Amino acid sequence: MPKARHVAVLGLGNFGYYLGRELVSRGFEVIGLDIHKELVQKAKNDISQAVIADATDKDTLTALGIAEVDLAVVTIGSNMLASILATFNLKEIGVQRVYAKALSAEHLRILKRVGADQVLFPEKDLAISLAQRIENPNLLEYLPSLENYSIYELAAPPSFHGKALRDLDLINRHGVQVLAVRDKYDRKVVVTPKADFVIEPSHILILLGPTESLNQLSQDK
Repeated sequence: MPKARHVAVLGLGNFGYYLGRELVSRGFEVIGLDIHKELVQKAKNDISQAVIADATDKDTLTALGIAEVDLAVVTIGSNMLASILATFNLKEIGVQRVYAKALSAEHLRILKRVGADQVLFPEKDLAISLAQRIENPNLLEYLPSLENYSIYELAAPPSFHGKALRDLDLINRHGVQVLAVRDKYDRKVVVTPKADFVIEPSHILILLGPTESLNQLSQDK
């Protein structure tokens, strides 16, 4: 899939504003739309183009050239109907990739029905991530889009000390991949260590795998 370079953000509330600003900082061209003048004024210096416009109006979207963007993200806040209409119209005018922010489980289902290629539910994802972090401080990132996969930072358990990754065989035994290893004393980092890499007591492992398996490893004393 080609990388998007020209992105439309429909809705310039907090989520849309920060998304647009971050994309611009990464080299993307971003056009942002909102019906509220004050939100457009806030965003105009931080994104490529900010326009006062009704994102639910198909003719307006066409006139602004939104059909030509690589990706559109519907981040409209509390107006569920406007979000649904905007998503539907984006697909109608031919936008190939449309992401949309959901406000509820019901909203999520409707957005998928009207053609959203990916639906974001940031409040739910953040709540799950926070609960995971509270439950296990080793958690670096919870990845809900990857079916309960997570990235953990784990101090090497005693049972790992002096063993090569080949002998630990974490992939086949636990479905866990070692992304990197760092030393807690000299801070040296080894990215994607090879099979003959030997784990020392001072090592901190960065692991990717099923959350349940990572929880089990974190309890290994």
